[in-house]
Amino acid sequence: MSTKKIIKSFRSTGIIVLLIFFALSACEKTPEDKPFYDNIASISQYIYEKGDTFSCFRDLITRASLKSTLAAYNPYGNDYTLFLPTNEAFQLYINNNTSYSSFEDLLKDTAFMNILARYHIVNSGIETYDFPYGSLPDTTLSGDLLTIGYSDDYDSTIVLVNSYATIIKANITLGNGYIHVVDRVLEPVVDDSYSWLLNYGKCSIFVDALELTGLKDTFQLSGENKYPSFSLFVETDDVFKRKGIYSVNDLINAYSPYSSDYENYSNGLYQFIAYHILEDKIFLNDFEDANTNYNTCANLPLSVNGIGLDLKINPGVGILDTLIADGDTTFIDYVRLDYDNSNVLTKNGAVHFILDILDITRPDPKERTFQFYEEPMINKAQEESNTYIFNDPGLFEILVWDCEELQYINSSSSLSGVLNNDYLKFEGEFSASYEMSKILPGRYTLQIRCHVGDSGNAFIIVSIDGSNVGDYIDLTTNKSSAAFKAVSIGEVSFDNYEKHTIQIKTLIPGTFLWDAVVFVPVD
Repeated sequence: MSTKKIIKSFRSTGIIVLLIFFALSACEKTPEDKPFYDNIASISQYIYEKGDTFSCFRDLITRASLKSTLAAYNPYGNDYTLFLPTNEAFQLYINNNTSYSSFEDLLKDTAFMNILARYHIVNSGIETYDFPYGSLPDTTLSGDLLTIGYSDDYDSTIVLVNSYATIIKANITLGNGYIHVVDRVLEPVVDDSYSWLLNYGKCSIFVDALELTGLKDTFQLSGENKYPSFSLFVETDDVFKRKGIYSVNDLINAYSPYSSDYENYSNGLYQFIAYHILEDKIFLNDFEDANTNYNTCANLPLSVNGIGLDLKINPGVGILDTLIADGDTTFIDYVRLDYDNSNVLTKNGAVHFILDILDITRPDPKERTFQFYEEPMINKAQEESNTYIFNDPGLFEILVWDCEELQYINSSSSLSGVLNNDYLKFEGEFSASYEMSKILPGRYTLQIRCHVGDSGNAFIIVSIDGSNVGDYIDLTTNKSSAAFKAVSIGEVSFDNYEKHTIQIKTLIPGTFLWDAVVFVPVD
């Protein structure tokens, strides 16, 4: 890995605000025009004072009605981060853009101009020292993600935004956030993963296989302009050629020589390509310190292990390469990442390039933790610290609940014993079921991470796929040390790699604060 430093991501903080769901997607509020103290300029003031360098972006935020936003405190309480293009960056953008012949033409395109301006502003203050090696922890004011990457230049590390815009001046500290000056205009991502690979031009074998198997359709728009979330591990043509695969026909001969029904789920080529597609939006920083199996679109998951961001895919798979340096021999028994060409941002998620062929491998069972993020409503809400109240179960897809309301609490501060500082809250008499993604066959101890020790808590019974697990659970016990804890429910056995549904019902009504579901392999 060429990057010289490993950067840990952090969750943004903010004020917990009680919201009804229809406010969920709001990214901006009317700013409160409070004064800054000690004569510290606002982001807006800085841009206007440096008009010789940033007049294009100045005009952009003026037309987009963002001047007052960047002149005030973030109403969510955690500043802003602006990636600020220079005038030269805008000129380069216009020169390379077939839609606009001048910057004035760009300003006349009101709809795009508004998106472009907001795309450069992240809804929290982040210094470069807190950048992750992947997606930033907050979205932009346009509701999009930005990614951070790194490359080496002699003795320095270059920070890249969305893989191409270099930060040329970092951490300009202002009264309501930070500015990082960039040498390129950030262009909103419009391609899905398949379209990006098709345009990239260095993965023709993989792209041809996506088309033959029909898996290219996985990345297309689905329902109300909603992109499904996936991540891809991809071999370039050069990686395939090193292993004697020069065309998609060679790939067919290697993985499906006797069947041409490539769109069939059981087909060897289909399974090989589906194994490269992870069922979630995962960037390299999300793999940090990983020792986990990740679900794929194939019939088996893949394994990622690592220390920090030194990641190994399917470790122990066999000797894939041998490196000799200074007389020392190193055997590579895992699939390697091409770090400098990963974290490619698309509408679907991330594309990561690999340096070895990723063959299907059955991993050992690993501990699995589920935190409801497969549910689209929760996945969207977890992007921002708030308390959300839901009254309509019909809005949910894989969380089914029967009670007056469901609350999702996403705290801006650290909560003892709570993973990611967020949890679900049920009150009174309720039932709730949650369909989890695929789990490897094996025997596991089922745990529920939840709040125990409060006299107002409920008594519950837990079932998996319709069968009760263990006895009833009294969540009022341990009153001397009320806290979130992992409560062991009992053992379960799975025979197939498939999805499972957990259901929780009250025996005695009360409060149930539900953090996660955990499956711990039994040796």
